[in-house]
Amino acid sequence: MKIDTTNANTTTVESQLDIFSNIGRILASSLDLKEVFRHVMEIIGDYFAPRNWSLLLMEEETERLKFEIVMGVDAGKLKNFYLEQGEGIAGWVCLNGKPLVVENVQKDPRFSSRVDQLLDFKTRSVVCVPLLNGKNRVVGVIELINKLTSDSEGVFTEMDMAILSSIGVFTGIAVENAFLYQKIIELAMIDSLTGINNRHYFNETFEREVERIHRYGHTLCVLMMDVDGLKAINDQHGHLTGDKVLCAIADILKSSVRKSDILARFGGDEFVVLMPLAGEYEGMELSKRIQGLIERWNEKSLIPGVKLGLSIGIHTSGPKNVKDILSTADQKLYQDKSFRKKAEEIMSEDQMRHYLWDNL
Repeated sequence: MKIDTTNANTTTVESQLDIFSNIGRILASSLDLKEVFRHVMEIIGDYFAPRNWSLLLMEEETERLKFEIVMGVDAGKLKNFYLEQGEGIAGWVCLNGKPLVVENVQKDPRFSSRVDQLLDFKTRSVVCVPLLNGKNRVVGVIELINKLTSDSEGVFTEMDMAILSSIGVFTGIAVENAFLYQKIIELAMIDSLTGINNRHYFNETFEREVERIHRYGHTLCVLMMDVDGLKAINDQHGHLTGDKVLCAIADILKSSVRKSDILARFGGDEFVVLMPLAGEYEGMELSKRIQGLIERWNEKSLIPGVKLGLSIGIHTSGPKNVKDILSTADQKLYQDKSFRKKAEEIMSEDQMRHYLWDNL
């Protein structure tokens, strides 16, 4: 007797069309990588019914694979977990740029049991495909483990591999597009000379910090800074030397600030640091640390004939006067510039306190 498989084949084709339609819609709807990954992996889980499934991205420098999205049993244990270059089925797929389906990994010499040991888990069947960008270069892999059926664990098929491979190509291109988009965003926020945040980034961050201060009643400390004698350095040694001075100052500032601080080039020879949840004492401590590093830099004479100098204005505000924090810090910057080298010009107790802090 001949079995009519028309309905079954029609259902399979329709389900394949559905998954590609859904994947395409997701990839076209967002440039947020995490959002794209999460939705793609949810659809893959629904369609292929794996027990565990992961999306791993390759580090450019080391070519290790990082578990970016992990779903299934004990997924949280693989956070920040890496596979070494070429390790396991996923490593082989990444290294060779070819999809692979294995019915029984225990018989495959390419299989690595390191993840199984971590999860106290037994991998049986695996399908793994590369994520390929527009230049056909591998940027990561998608790996599915232990296919579930209605009564037991089944095995993945060549058809599963073919469908997942197509998804891998689409997803890889989406990854590349999202990376390029993120790079454009980052470049728009980064000062091209010094490599630190620019004024555009600072302005956006400052607005968010002001909202937080009004909402929670915190304080915010700002350091406004100005390079001493940059015009004279440019005139005497040339603008290339002046650029080196700005980069040296930026490097010193980067090594001085806390992880929570926001450092930016404010424009020209001016720099700024936002110190959330900080008061004047923390600002003075940072200023002292910066000036100490500048002194050590000058002792080494890293740019012949040039000494670094930085004037710093420090101001702390709470909710009542935060809108004036930048202008007040700027005023204190020019006060510092005028009296930092001339103690006889000190006119107020505030100036004396700053002078003693900087010089004792």
